[in-house]
Amino acid sequence: MILRRVGLLALVVAMLALGKPVLMPVALAFYLTFVLTPPSDRLERWGVPRALSVTLVFVAALSALVGLGTVLVAQAADLARQLKTYSAQMGEKLVNLRQGGFGPFTEFERSLADLGKVFDPDWALSAAPSPVRVVAEGSSPLSKAEQALGPVLGPLAFVTIVVVMALFMLAHREDLRGRLIQLVGPRNVTLTTRTMADAVNRVSFLLLTQAYVNAGFGAVISVGLYLIGIPYALLWGSLAALLRFVPMLGALIATVLPTLVAFAIFPGWREVLLTGGLFLGVDTLTANLIEPWIIGKRTGVSALALLISALFWTWLWGPLGLLLSTPITVCAATISRHVPELAFLNVLLGDETGLESRVNFYQRVLAQAGKDALRLAKRHAAGGSLSNTFDELLVPALELLAADEQVGAVDQVAAARVVSDLRDLARRLAEQRPARKPSASSSDVLGIASDSSADALLLEMLDFGSANIGVSIIAPGPRAEVLAAAEASSPRAICIAALSQAANVNARFYCRRLRACFPQLPIFVLSPDIDGKRAKEADARFREAGATDVVGTMREASVALGGLLEPAPSSAPRKPDSARLTAPSAALPR
Repeated sequence: MILRRVGLLALVVAMLALGKPVLMPVALAFYLTFVLTPPSDRLERWGVPRALSVTLVFVAALSALVGLGTVLVAQAADLARQLKTYSAQMGEKLVNLRQGGFGPFTEFERSLADLGKVFDPDWALSAAPSPVRVVAEGSSPLSKAEQALGPVLGPLAFVTIVVVMALFMLAHREDLRGRLIQLVGPRNVTLTTRTMADAVNRVSFLLLTQAYVNAGFGAVISVGLYLIGIPYALLWGSLAALLRFVPMLGALIATVLPTLVAFAIFPGWREVLLTGGLFLGVDTLTANLIEPWIIGKRTGVSALALLISALFWTWLWGPLGLLLSTPITVCAATISRHVPELAFLNVLLGDETGLESRVNFYQRVLAQAGKDALRLAKRHAAGGSLSNTFDELLVPALELLAADEQVGAVDQVAAARVVSDLRDLARRLAEQRPARKPSASSSDVLGIASDSSADALLLEMLDFGSANIGVSIIAPGPRAEVLAAAEASSPRAICIAALSQAANVNARFYCRRLRACFPQLPIFVLSPDIDGKRAKEADARFREAGATDVVGTMREASVALGGLLEPAPSSAPRKPDSARLTAPSAALPR
């Protein structure tokens, strides 16, 4: 199966590489269509006809690109003319830097140079032979025209094809959507429509919002560089806006050239540090405040997936592949959410965590990463009650531990350690909550752990998560000792915790014995049902044994016991009949 998928992946990559001349213009046309669809739709909602809205959007976009491109080309040409001056100044500054400071490095370089002279005395005079250049005597006018126009006609034809194709895609987007649905099949019209709508919304929102954010980023950089005194500030700001489409590394790459220019043309380090600080400060503010606020998690793709995708598409299609990497990745992740056969892509590309929250929490506890587990629990508790955190993280961890113990994946020593770590986490979470109101004494509810320390931990979490309930816990032990401890107390209610199948057997035993001794006393069974697999017959067997109710979560138990204990008792419960409590278990019905 794995070899089959690897072979299929290799075939797809080969097809993408071989079909580059055809697929790249189509992908760029789709890119432009995604970017220009929102403004075109907005004009149509305002009553502008389709043909006019498409024309206006294309004319505005091309005018902006041509105007900006003209200014950037002029600045780039002027920069090219000034390169010799900048190169000379930079070389002079490097020489002064090398001679003026950094003594250890200078001495090391001199030592290497002296060593080279020892092994090759004529090293300074030796030089590689100059290549021989053959110049043709003459060429035809057609050849000269081909040499002059060849580098221009190819890109011009490519741009023309992309623009015309994008124009038709934008004008006939409903027709294209219908043809794609017909190609997939009318039976899958609902799935196809939902997938296409999700992909278009995500990609259009991402590209348009990123374009706005990056344009603002470039404008701020241009103004900042102009105030610092860096020449060609508009060029560097536009380059920064374009490179910022590259995930994680774009802003860092854009910082290099203007920083080098500042290093070359200014005598000191003030402008160099200001330039680097400008890029660092604006990018940090944009990446950590503006983008999360505007974009949030609407893309559905992790940052690492975007970075790897950028590297892959750059290797496959060059710079244009870098531009297309983000929308292609977002489309792939969106489609994988709706197509079960491509679910592995959602795992690789999606922004969701690789594991469920409860499994991730249990894995952290199992790996003895207490800080990570506590951080996950605190994050979960910040958005809800403590009982919900216990129900959704700690109790499932106990369930997973019991399942691992049953198959032998965890030994008793490791299981005891996990339970101890979970108890410590529960106590630390409870310490951060407000102090409990002293509205009930510690003997109001008697908690009985049926079989193991995990059952006792369930009762402790019930005590921690209940604001107005005091639970006195009887640890698991021999049945006679548990019943003797119950005899010595005078509870208003009893809660029996049962996590595993063996605990369920003991819980039914305690229900029968305690019900025989306390006919009117409420007896609750706390039996977590994490996956909803507990059969109704199991609940019926608990009630048949004498349980008043069966609860599956800490929240249900807190509500049931809290409502029971609100009214003041009219009279103290009677003491149990010790003879009946200590009767042999063989005489009891099973």
